[in-house]
Amino acid sequence: MNQNKTEILKRALEHQKKARKEAEKILEHKSLELYNTSQELKKNNENLENLLKEKTSLLKGIFRNINDAYIIIDLKGNVLKMNKKAQDLFGYNLKNENLNTAKLFFKEDYSYAYSSFKELINNGHFLDYASRIITKNNEVKWVNVNASIIYDKFNKPAAAQGIVKDVTQEIEKKRILDLINKTAKSILGKEDIFEIATEISKTIANYLETDYCVVYLLNKEKNVLDQIARFSSNAGNSKEAHHKISFPLDEGIIGKVAKSGKSEVVNHISKDNRHMLNDDFRLSEITVPIISDGEVIAVIESGYKHKNYFTKKHIKTLENIASLVAVQLKSAINLREIKKVQLKNKELLAKLAKRNEELNEYAHIVSHDLKSPLRSIAALTTWIKIDNHDKFDAISLQNFDAIEFTLETMEALISDILRYSSLDPVSKEIEEVDLDLLVKNLNHILYIPENITINILNKLPIVQGDKIKYQQIFQNLIGNAIKFNDKEKGVINIDVENQNSFYKFSVSDNGIGIEKKYYDKIFKIFQSLKVTKNSTGIGLSIVKKIVDIYKGEIWLESELNKGTTFYFTIKKNLL
Repeated sequence: MNQNKTEILKRALEHQKKARKEAEKILEHKSLELYNTSQELKKNNENLENLLKEKTSLLKGIFRNINDAYIIIDLKGNVLKMNKKAQDLFGYNLKNENLNTAKLFFKEDYSYAYSSFKELINNGHFLDYASRIITKNNEVKWVNVNASIIYDKFNKPAAAQGIVKDVTQEIEKKRILDLINKTAKSILGKEDIFEIATEISKTIANYLETDYCVVYLLNKEKNVLDQIARFSSNAGNSKEAHHKISFPLDEGIIGKVAKSGKSEVVNHISKDNRHMLNDDFRLSEITVPIISDGEVIAVIESGYKHKNYFTKKHIKTLENIASLVAVQLKSAINLREIKKVQLKNKELLAKLAKRNEELNEYAHIVSHDLKSPLRSIAALTTWIKIDNHDKFDAISLQNFDAIEFTLETMEALISDILRYSSLDPVSKEIEEVDLDLLVKNLNHILYIPENITINILNKLPIVQGDKIKYQQIFQNLIGNAIKFNDKEKGVINIDVENQNSFYKFSVSDNGIGIEKKYYDKIFKIFQSLKVTKNSTGIGLSIVKKIVDIYKGEIWLESELNKGTTFYFTIKKNLL
């Protein structure tokens, strides 16, 4: 090998060594870079794993500690997982039993629940779904649900999750408040017991969501409970049915509640032998009394088709409603009784008016029939006395005078009876009467002896009433004061006092006076303490009857041999 070839090989070898060194440097650099990347990746993986553990722990904590029920279900409604709150709410434990959401649905809400589930799958979520559920213990609860779909890695629905909030108390409070407001408005201003009872039965049935509700009224006279209103889902559009059904107070559940005044719930009617109606459309019953002033006045009864439906909350609510309507219902009952009494009084007044009319006619007939023979006897007696005046001795003539006195007394008595019976309790058209002028005009009617003086101490007022009746009052009182005055100078004083809604009148004299034991007697018909030609014992009875008609009072004060004062009052406003 020559020198040139050797040089070439040396240079090639040098290039090879140099290239190897360069390659080793590159490999060393890349290895270091790969090592650093590997270490960084390992660190990132550790961080990611720690983060994943942290997130998993956090989710587990949220799942366990969330304040509301949380569940995960598959697309067939099977519950896959739920937290403690959900277990407490539904009453189920997945460790011991399987659970499908269909088991939780309230029967009347089935269609709504299924349509909402379809909406969840189609839209991926829904908010504020509100419905009722049935727990394992058969409790009905209201829930609010916010739910969303869980998707797999292919973005297809795999399951659903939801947060379930128990809103039973909130819903119940709102429903009770609405019920109270609705009930109060529905009976406001109503005075008919049937209208009030109908509104009560309708509002309570709607609140309880029951098939019917009945209100019974306590009838003390017959010792029964009378049905006065019935709300029934089978009674047509009005949902009202009135049946004349009565139950004895000693029978049945409603009878017991009416007597005890305590509410009662029957969870299974077929097992309670107190039930009196043979109906198969209800298994649960609630009965609540309506109490006013400590006494049961009515009973509310409602039923439901399923057993164990009514709760203590239902009793409490219905008792509150019963308290609310008690005053209005009692007022309506009283008004009905008042109307009954008014109707009865109206009938009695009509009968009385007819009897009075018949009595007046009878009195006029009797007066005419009695006066005619009396006048005939008087005329015959007078003729006999005149024709045979010279033939009768003094005693016979005195007997004739006695006969004339008796006949005149009897005629006056008949006239007074006629006036007394003709006094109509129902006054004629009320007019204004000037009593001052009326009394002064009596001077032209009454015979006033010269020894009698009549004084009007204060001007008498203008009053309302019938002029003839007022004239009879003063004419009789003044006439009595004249007849029974034995003084040489007789004095009669007439006076008046203004007393709020009444006028107080007085007629006093200085005559013979009246003993106290006769004060009440003299106002009774035919009671005259001293028989005179013109005294029949009816005058003061007429006065008292007129004063009674005008809703006043009459009384007297007297002292024997010194005089008497008659007082009477007349109401100012007779309208």
